[in-house]
Amino acid sequence: MSEAPQVSLRRFVPGDAAAVHRWFNNQRATQTLVVQRPSFTLEEAQAWVVRAMDDAGEDRKYAILVEGHAEPVGFTALYGLSRDGGPELGALIGDEVRRSGVGRRAEAQTIARAFDEHGAHRVYGEIPTFNEAAKRTVASLGWSYVETLADHDERGGDRFGLEIWAVTPEDFRAAAADLLG
Repeated sequence: MSEAPQVSLRRFVPGDAAAVHRWFNNQRATQTLVVQRPSFTLEEAQAWVVRAMDDAGEDRKYAILVEGHAEPVGFTALYGLSRDGGPELGALIGDEVRRSGVGRRAEAQTIARAFDEHGAHRVYGEIPTFNEAAKRTVASLGWSYVETLADHDERGGDRFGLEIWAVTPEDFRAAAADLLG
């Protein structure tokens, strides 16, 4: 069995724009995102990084670092930290590290920040019904299925639903104890 990758999170810096540009133009990496972009220029990536660095709003984005990789391999986000229902988790993992446990580790670190640093009482997520990998990941972190919003969006002429999942601090800590040290 191979050793688990060493994963950490950090705030974005201006030099991350090239990596962001690469991720959002990688169809394999973005195919399961709810929001699709037909293209994403380097200038748009630079503006995205500037917004990601801004702590004034209620969103936080974190660059995912993996030991042995020179640039971040993806990002996680907490959207709406002041929402009564709790923040929404978002993630995009570069495909060169997919299926290695990086996503689970990065999401666990982000969820822990939501609870420990921002006082969230739960975290939720919207997952396209066809994204089985994301559902397996959140289930392994203690999340529970809440409901399906049928025919929520359209992509390529096909309608798809969104599943709503959520986790409380207690359920998360019990399920993710192996990652929390």
